[in-house]
Amino acid sequence: MDRTAVILIHGATLNRASWNPLRRHLDPRLHVIAVDLPGHGSRSSERYTLEGAVRVVADTAKEVAPAKVVLMGDSLGGYTSMAAASSIPRERLAGLVIGGCTENFEGAPLRALRWRWFLFGSIVIPVFGEQRLVRRSIPKVMRKMGHSEADTQALLDAHVRVSAFGEAVAALAHLDFLPKVAAIDAPILFLNGVKDKYPMMGEAKFLKAAKRGETQHFDCEHGVTLLKSREVAEAANRFIERVVSADPR
Repeated sequence: MDRTAVILIHGATLNRASWNPLRRHLDPRLHVIAVDLPGHGSRSSERYTLEGAVRVVADTAKEVAPAKVVLMGDSLGGYTSMAAASSIPRERLAGLVIGGCTENFEGAPLRALRWRWFLFGSIVIPVFGEQRLVRRSIPKVMRKMGHSEADTQALLDAHVRVSAFGEAVAALAHLDFLPKVAAIDAPILFLNGVKDKYPMMGEAKFLKAAKRGETQHFDCEHGVTLLKSREVAEAANRFIERVVSADPR
């Protein structure tokens, strides 16, 4: 495992610092790299597009060549991981650990996301201001999850951009990720919170599409990597050790 690179890909509105509570529980032999997606963190001046996000992941994988790579993403990071898998040579992609992404953005799930963005983009942000909203809400949310003040401050310092949510929804709307999953030869560990309605409803379809898929559930809602950081890290450690040891490539 000491040659394996794990690329951490965050969810919408967040940034690479959102992985701090989890990454400290990952196996120290792993080479762990957290990236900022377009429209987020250090790339906040850009706009999120799936194509741009795939380039970020592909470029990061090239930088650690010839090491084997595991993609680990949550929510938007999970969808980005599925799309980016084909950009990494088959012999180097050891596996994917992805959470909250087992439902396409269509029908009821898409309507729910668009309604949420309408409330934030048309009402909440204009009234409170984006950064004021971030400064008031993020500490409360992180505290409720049990995270430290240091991790909270790191997340805020790395820039949280709520507007990226709308860009992400627009970018993923009506895309079918099942063919992308079906084309991945590497093992996939799908992670879901049992209270995360739509990903749980769609999980069976994604598991059926995967050539080498498996699932693990956690007692939480959306955002397993922040809500269950230690438990998810431990599950990832076990999965990565198993797939890297078993991979003859």
